[in-house]
Amino acid sequence: MSSQSAQRSFSERPRARLRAELDVALRRLHDTARLLVSSTTHSDPAERHRLTQCVARAEHAKPRWEWRSVAIERNVWRDLGRARELAADSEAPDLYLPRLEELETELLLLESLGRAKQVRPMAARLFGTGGEQLFPDADHTVLDAAHEILAHAPTGQELKTIPAASTDGVDLRGLMLAYAKHVGLHIAVRVDPGLIANAAVGERTVFIADRRFGAHEAQRLATHEVYGHLVSAFNGRAQALGVFAIGTAGSYGDQEGVAIYLEELAGLLDPCRQRTLAGRLLTTHAMHAGVSFGDAARALVREHDFSAAGAVTLCERAFRAGGVARDAVYLTSWLRIRRAVGRGETNLAELQLGKVSVGALPEVRRLAREGLVSQPIYLSNLARSLGKTGAGTRPDTSPPSLATSLTRFDAT
Repeated sequence: MSSQSAQRSFSERPRARLRAELDVALRRLHDTARLLVSSTTHSDPAERHRLTQCVARAEHAKPRWEWRSVAIERNVWRDLGRARELAADSEAPDLYLPRLEELETELLLLESLGRAKQVRPMAARLFGTGGEQLFPDADHTVLDAAHEILAHAPTGQELKTIPAASTDGVDLRGLMLAYAKHVGLHIAVRVDPGLIANAAVGERTVFIADRRFGAHEAQRLATHEVYGHLVSAFNGRAQALGVFAIGTAGSYGDQEGVAIYLEELAGLLDPCRQRTLAGRLLTTHAMHAGVSFGDAARALVREHDFSAAGAVTLCERAFRAGGVARDAVYLTSWLRIRRAVGRGETNLAELQLGKVSVGALPEVRRLAREGLVSQPIYLSNLARSLGKTGAGTRPDTSPPSLATSLTRFDAT
């Protein structure tokens, strides 16, 4: 070994140890901040039913939820301080430091759950209010886009025939596992009766609500959760830098945008789904504007033809725990991602090499040039075929057979 090689390997050892220490601290902070999801994604079915009845009868509808704040232990704040010191001297301070700022806000949000005056400003800072500009060079806001969708997307829902899980026949659990197998992922799928959303994803697990789904909806959920979130998560864990597994700053919203864009490529972003995204945006904006739960729900029913049950579910997501409204990011980020990919500014492979945001891409590319970021291991067929199939298959060209449509991945 040359003296130069020996000197380089000697100096790289402490660098590797510091990187490992930084990533361990980042993971501990992330694991604590993730309590925000488990603390705000469930609700009481009986209370939801009561609120639905009130909204249907145009009666006063004030939720009776109780949300408890989460105490953050002192050692977590010590981890945050140490992580900042390490991040400042790391190979990627422009990725780590902004994400640590977000994590600090998420931890403060956890300590404030249930207190609207504290929760809502932090939620607005993390997720937006829905009133932001659609694009930096556009005059219209995301709220304008939501109104446009609701003015033109027809109403109507498909029959709910697919169970979450069953002992025989097609079910959503089996569909999720089949999609994962197709990409090469080993995951678990669990039915969660208290889930507000239809589905949610953990590190290697998809949680699905205990209800029935439409056939089209089931494919969309599998595309979103597996081809979207889990592909990015598995790729992120394969990267040398731990921030790609935790997520760069802004990655929460932009990864939702990636998952919805994949729905669009698969021909699954139907009018019902678009109306839901627009309704989430409207409800989030109303909450931040000071509109009450009942008034926001009744406006969705009266002005935009949502069902009482659908309106209550949308409002639950916006008003939960005092206003932890993450849902403004869905419509905003979908439009941002489809524009960036459509303009050739990025591609799905780059956006799914880990949990990355559009804003982080310049730094990601620098790290790739230096050999610290690798190409993604996992890609869905949608990402591989982008550029060959245009906007993806459309509903009218999808296989007519239900069994075929739920198992043929080249058709999604």
